[in-house]
Amino acid sequence: MLLKQLVAEGVSPWLAPGDAGELDTAVGQRTLKHALEGALVPPGTEPGLIRAACDALLPAYGTDAGAGQVSVPVDPRLADDAGALVDAARMLHATVRRPNVMVRIPMTAAGRTALVALLTEGIGVHGSLVTGAVRYGQVLDAYVQGMERALAAGVRLSDVPVVVSFPVGLFDAEADARLTELGAPPDHAARGTAGLAVARTLFRLREQRLTGGWWRVLRANGALPPRLLWTTGGAAGVGRLVGWNTAHALAPRTVEEAARLGGLAGDTLLNQHTSAARALADLAGLGIDAEEAAAALATRELERLRRGWDLMTGCAAVPGPESERPSGSAGERT
Repeated sequence: MLLKQLVAEGVSPWLAPGDAGELDTAVGQRTLKHALEGALVPPGTEPGLIRAACDALLPAYGTDAGAGQVSVPVDPRLADDAGALVDAARMLHATVRRPNVMVRIPMTAAGRTALVALLTEGIGVHGSLVTGAVRYGQVLDAYVQGMERALAAGVRLSDVPVVVSFPVGLFDAEADARLTELGAPPDHAARGTAGLAVARTLFRLREQRLTGGWWRVLRANGALPPRLLWTTGGAAGVGRLVGWNTAHALAPRTVEEAARLGGLAGDTLLNQHTSAARALADLAGLGIDAEEAAAALATRELERLRRGWDLMTGCAAVPGPESERPSGSAGERT
């Protein structure tokens, strides 16, 4: 009931389990079938469990809202090799054999090249490691290019979902750490404002891009708008980020917590770009450049993912998963 109330308020919760055991529990208890609209598969998950998660969410898949996807990551050590990313994504997609599986790849320069190739082949993509507006704009460019090619290739565009995630909590932590280095007091008004400001900027950027002529052609041919997924924000941050075609990645224990917190006041993203620009300008005045922080965060996160890959996946049968966990999980990241 609480979950349904959350959804009724405009929130789309995605399950982000900390490990395969939590995903297995969610599948076994049928949690995925009760108002959850997507799932992020953790590292080391076996193909059978991935298929079970896909099957649980399949009834929601194919709706106009683009719900029901299951995101499975590709090895982040391949992040600078577009060809290797494409090959690994193809293998993962063929292994799982479910229409609602998506491959999750870091949106490096190579990742964006891979995005175009995969969309052309009709493979849905979850783009991770998007930490700022510049990279998000580049991803949207790649998205349009890939969907144009998919249309020309005769692919049914409604079968090619795209999700792009932004780590709200991690960006807040990055900006707040920089404020501390600059001598700002713990109660400074700018603390905790950066993630929301960038999220609102990304939302605005997407809205602007979806007014273009090529998007209208793609939409007329069945393309679903790319969804924004907020990660690492925790239950308390859900009410700050509610808007059209967005979702929140939440750990199992925080999904219900977010529902109980309540206090939702409808859309918090539409037409909020002016306040977002002011917040980013205030941060810039204090010495915090949002794009510099975004680049540093992306570099550090990718290196962390690469270092931890073998430890996280062990002998996983499915190529790929990188970690994407919400606030409150051990090792939370994008």
